[in-house]
Formats: sequence, structure tokens, C-alpha cells
Amino acid sequence: MEPSIWSRLPDDLLDRILALLPLKTLFALRPTCKRFNSLLFTPSFLSLLNSSPASSSFLILSHPQFSHRFLPLYDSSTDHWRTIPLSSPTTHLLSSSSGLLLFSVGYSSLLVLNLLTNCSTVVRCPTNPISSATLISSPSSSPHGYRIFVPCPNTNWVFVYSSASQSWSRFSGLDSVMGHSNFRQNGILFHGSLFFSTPEPFSIVAFDPVTGVWDPRAGPELPAELAFVRLVNGRIGKEERLYLVGGVGRDGISRSLRIWELVSGNWEEVGRLPELMCRKFVSVCYHNYSHVYCFWHEGLVCVCCTTWPEVLFFKVGRETWHWLQRCPLLQEKWSCGFRWFSFVPDLYALV
Repeated sequence: MEPSIWSRLPDDLLDRILALLPLKTLFALRPTCKRFNSLLFTPSFLSLLNSSPASSSFLILSHPQFSHRFLPLYDSSTDHWRTIPLSSPTTHLLSSSSGLLLFSVGYSSLLVLNLLTNCSTVVRCPTNPISSATLISSPSSSPHGYRIFVPCPNTNWVFVYSSASQSWSRFSGLDSVMGHSNFRQNGILFHGSLFFSTPEPFSIVAFDPVTGVWDPRAGPELPAELAFVRLVNGRIGKEERLYLVGGVGRDGISRSLRIWELVSGNWEEVGRLPELMCRKFVSVCYHNYSHVYCFWHEGLVCVCCTTWPEVLFFKVGRETWHWLQRCPLLQEKWSCGFRWFSFVPDLYALV
């Protein structure tokens, strides 16, 4: 149509059309005029956007060679790789949750970034060095903040940061549930608490980031003959689910990889890795399961290893296993330090 006709299009009708566009297109429109620039912060438009089809989701690959430059993103819906430049000085990616990314900055600071809006804030950490940190944020249809869980190495303390109060709280009790092991794993958020698997003898403990209370017996008895244990929190629709990924074997050597789901207070097996794929997985790990980590990504239970650039994933809905091949941006000489994260863009995640 002629520009004169488009210019008379009512704003509410134009907003309905714009709400159907991909989020990356909306952000490309922001510099074109003042109205488009402020549109994503208008409650009426955000309501339209929230009712439109879901935006794309991505897998992010972090590696020391990518620091200070860019992040590779894999779009699972289009089977396509793209890169996102990093404008803020970061060291490496630590955690991801509900549209927010958590980076370490220098020796004792953290950077929280909403990659979609390109808004960020630096949080000064009360302990250093930062060996691990978990970002706690739940998806919501309205603006929401976050918390940061940071264990203090070689002490009995953990620190929790609240974006609402912009302050840190210190809680004790870490040694009583985790022992004196090198605590480097990220917790997973389930029903408002952070869940962790302990070193052998394996068990599950939970931490309430609001009250600071530890629950040393947060789950039912684990399956027998486990060589390693990882927890994964999933969300199908509005329902939260808890999964257990474990290697089954004897003498600390995994002969089988299985997935259980917590159903009515018991662990029910929902997936078992085929033998040929399990052989590859075991050869990748070299029976050193400290390098293995797991996470949830849009209906997938992803199993990764810091020494291997591929992702092994289980489709919960179809109960099938697959490998995601290595990122084409990786060079052959990069042999360790691979970390994958799930990233689902969220306009409501505030920093």
C-alpha cells in the first residue's frame, strides 16, 4: 500500500502486527524511531507479545577462547549457528536462567546480562575467587528479578544476592550437607529451592535461597550402583519436573547411562542410552565423571562434558537419544573447557 495509507494505520492494529515479528526483528526496529524504541517497554504491547507464539530458544557454547569477543548460539528450531558479540568485559560464562546470563568479571565481580535487551549490571561479590555461581530466576509474564547463589571455597558459608534488595546474605551449613569436597557444581531450581547431588555416598540436598535453610534429605532413595549423579530441572507447560541423570556400574565405572524422573515421590526410569552411544560417551569421559554436567533445554535433557565439544541429548517427549555435532566455529586444537547453556530470551527479566 501507499505510505499515506500505512501512515493512517491505527496504533493498536500496528502493535498487533508487530507483536507477530521475531524478537530479533523488533530489536532491529528500535533505532528507527522513538515510538519503536519505547514499544518494548509499553505494558499493552508486552501483553500482546506475551500472547503471541514463543520466541526462539538457543544453546550457548562457552569456551575460554571465546572470552572478551563473542558467544556462539545454536538455534535448535532452524538448526543454524550464529554469533553474538560481547560488548562488556567478561571472563567466562557461569550460569544461565530465564533469559539472564551470569559472567565472572575479573577476580571478584559478577556481571548479569539480558542478552535480548543488552542491559547489564555488575555485582561485587563478597568472596573470591569465584569457583562457581548459580543464577536463580523463574520465568514470569511480568517483570521479575533474580538471585545469585555463591559457595565460599574451603568454608562453611554460602552467599546469596537478591536483585530486589541489591544486597548479599550469608548463610552457614554448607559443610554439614556437602562435606569438605571441592564444591563446584551448580544447583538446579525446583519448587523454589536449589537442589544438589552430594559426593559419594550419593544423596540429594536442597537449599532455600530465601531462608538459608538446608534440607539434607530432600529426595527419595537413589537407584543402586550409581557411578555418578546429576540433577536436571525441567518444565513442560506450567509443570515443573525433576530428572536424575546417572551412570550405572560398579567400582566407580559407568557401564550404562540412564535417566529417571521423580514421580509421586519415587524415581521412575524414563530413558536408557543405547549401547553404541554409551560406548562413545564413556570414551569421551575417560571414566572421569567430574567433567560431566547436565541441563534442561526446551524438552531436552542435555548431557555434556567439558572435554568434548558435542552435546548428547534425550528428547523427553519421544524418548530418543541424539548427538548435536560440534560447533563449526571451533578450532581443532581446542580440547577442553567446553560449557553449554540453555538460553531462552525473556523480555521480563530485569537486571
